[in-house]
Amino acid sequence: MLHNLLFVISHQPNPRFIKQINYLSRYGFNVSVVYFERSCLANLNSNIDKNVKLYSLGAIENGKYLKRIGVYIKSIFVVRKKLKVVQPDKVIITNIDTLFLLILCNIRKYSNDIVMEISDLKSYTFNNKLTDKLQRLFDEIILDKYISKLILTSYKFYEFYYSSKFNGKYFILHNKPLDSMLPKKIEKKKNEKLVIGVVGLLLDGKPHKALFECIKGRSDIEVHIYGKGEYEVQAIEYAENYDNIKYFGEYDFFKDISSIYASLDVIYMSYDTTKNDLNVNLALPNKLYEAMYFKVPIITTKGTYLGEIVRGYGIGQTIECCNFRDINRAITYLNSNNLCVKFDAIPAKEYIANCDYEKLLVFIKESSGGATIN
Repeated sequence: MLHNLLFVISHQPNPRFIKQINYLSRYGFNVSVVYFERSCLANLNSNIDKNVKLYSLGAIENGKYLKRIGVYIKSIFVVRKKLKVVQPDKVIITNIDTLFLLILCNIRKYSNDIVMEISDLKSYTFNNKLTDKLQRLFDEIILDKYISKLILTSYKFYEFYYSSKFNGKYFILHNKPLDSMLPKKIEKKKNEKLVIGVVGLLLDGKPHKALFECIKGRSDIEVHIYGKGEYEVQAIEYAENYDNIKYFGEYDFFKDISSIYASLDVIYMSYDTTKNDLNVNLALPNKLYEAMYFKVPIITTKGTYLGEIVRGYGIGQTIECCNFRDINRAITYLNSNNLCVKFDAIPAKEYIANCDYEKLLVFIKESSGGATIN
């Protein structure tokens, strides 16, 4: 018997959610998706299976919470109608905002099995303003009352915060690609110059600017930038002023990811650890697993969980955030050392998601009383 599954997402479906939506729709679920739209994200809906029903709740802007109120109020009536139509057995949501929306829509009338996915730690989980403390108290009250299970993209998220706020089951779903999304054979491009890639959302301007400043005008190195976001203007300005910095703009993950990684010699994943943001210290991005598959060495930041993984496998270099000397040292090392042997030693299950998704299917289908799956 097919289960009715509803996703309620605070942004248009990104690659992480599209993987889940398509996989679950192929293995036992009638899937519907309601979502808000955000201009900083690419629209990848063409990659979603045709049998999945999609409903937009309107556009909201990052950080402009007051402007969202009108859209949220309208969305209550839309979601109530969709709940009546879909009659979901299970619901997957993205954060507390979407949970609050469902509470206003009387979700308990339709389903008691609500799964919340945590892909980032919000600032209130680690800051100490009064509003942050109140939000943490709210989590303690609301999570166990309404949420049956958690999905997290990093075990560190659970260890740091949710282990003390949630008593139910959890599942660690690292943001790895499925093998069906990847080429069977990797055909690396042979570059005359060292090509360093900046790939994904451009939301962290300081580390990117440090890289651009280090390599601008060099004849032996190029930086190729793929993506959009808050700091895309900065990327465009550097690309317009320096021939060895190239901005390619928005890309379709499902169609372009193979050609992008095949063109790179190094991928730059440095994060700003100078600001009070534990999320960047504890997160594990999808780019880690993609780089593992395509055997692209990584430059990332010391003191992060990502840096710990990179150093543990020996597949890149770690740097102090925005330290020019460290950046140049890392580039020189990776330009002089072939790390293919290190990549070859990593078991495929560490960067391919197929086994994880088989376990996810069991986790979603089972009742809320079973054991945690890790």
